[in-house]
Amino acid sequence: MAQHFLLSAAAKTLSLKAVVRMTDEEAHEAFRQIRWADNAGEPYCPHCGCTAVYSYTTRRLWKCKGCGHQFSVTSGTIFAGRKLEIRDYLLAIAIFCNGAKGVSAVSVR
Repeated sequence: MAQHFLLSAAAKTLSLKAVVRMTDEEAHEAFRQIRWADNAGEPYCPHCGCTAVYSYTTRRLWKCKGCGHQFSVTSGTIFAGRKLEIRDYLLAIAIFCNGAKGVSAVSVR
């Protein structure tokens, strides 16, 4: 079984300072690199695992050539159906991954 993307080395190297200064495009690219770190940052279908995908130019979506499933960088994660910006989720990932003892859900407000 593959390692979860939040536990990857790429996720552990996120700096809060760097994430805060990222533009939306840079944050999306960083999330993509973390999400598919096992495939050198290249997306693959979360539905069937096919690496033959193509991207839409108007939206940040990919479509699988094998099964026709449309997916985004957050599809199949706890961030699917998100309402916040991707940069906010990267901040949460950086806080979670860089914490020595973890972060209590009660302490974060």
